[in-house]
Amino acid sequence: MKSNNNELIYGIRAIEEILNDPSKEKNIEKIFVDEKKHRSLSNLLNKAREHKISVQYVPEAKIEKLAKGKNHQGIVAHIIEVTYWKLSDLLHSKKIQLILFLDRITDVRNFGSIARSAYAMGVDAILIPSKDSASINSDAIKTSAGALLKIPVCKEENVLETLQLLKKSGFQIIACHEKTSKLIYEQDFTQPSVIILGSEHNGILKNYLSICDSEVKIPMAKPFDSLNVSVSAGIVLYEVQRQKEVKSEK
Repeated sequence: MKSNNNELIYGIRAIEEILNDPSKEKNIEKIFVDEKKHRSLSNLLNKAREHKISVQYVPEAKIEKLAKGKNHQGIVAHIIEVTYWKLSDLLHSKKIQLILFLDRITDVRNFGSIARSAYAMGVDAILIPSKDSASINSDAIKTSAGALLKIPVCKEENVLETLQLLKKSGFQIIACHEKTSKLIYEQDFTQPSVIILGSEHNGILKNYLSICDSEVKIPMAKPFDSLNVSVSAGIVLYEVQRQKEVKSEK
């Protein structure tokens, strides 16, 4: 059900369609544009930059080579096609005990590093919002050491509704951030859990915090504002795994 393939698309209309519809299961990694035509494509290219997509100006010969004779209109996009899981389908098809919700993690390398730790530490699925989240591109996949090709990623439009569904299904919702007092080793992670890690810049949305069953933080030996989110993920998930191993030994 999960696939990931590289391909090229050509022409203004095709690229605009993907940029204008975030629900499409395609992520544009890079756009190549004829250096002589970029002014006439400025609106499209500005939109691409808003989505933090790399734009590269190249000679017409490069575009012709990439397009292989197709009607390119001076623009070609390299995309990665990804099939995301619907969380409801995943819950019905697999035994899910641990879900990691990444609330607006936009840095692809952080995203990839988190996925790498998540896969190694037994996370069953990663949940992301349909907007304001890093794309699963080649940088993310490389940083994840291929973990993003192995762990299910669920992209949901209404995350609050999804979290409420998970609560009704028996999951505890746990937010991890520095502005709380409870420490991670004081939390029981051995039951079905959703762990929330927040945006690099804005933390976890208040709407999500309002329905959490618990809020925890990583103990710090010295006073410090916060850790990088990918480092935090590794520490928290290690504690989850440690607790499960202790329980299994009893």
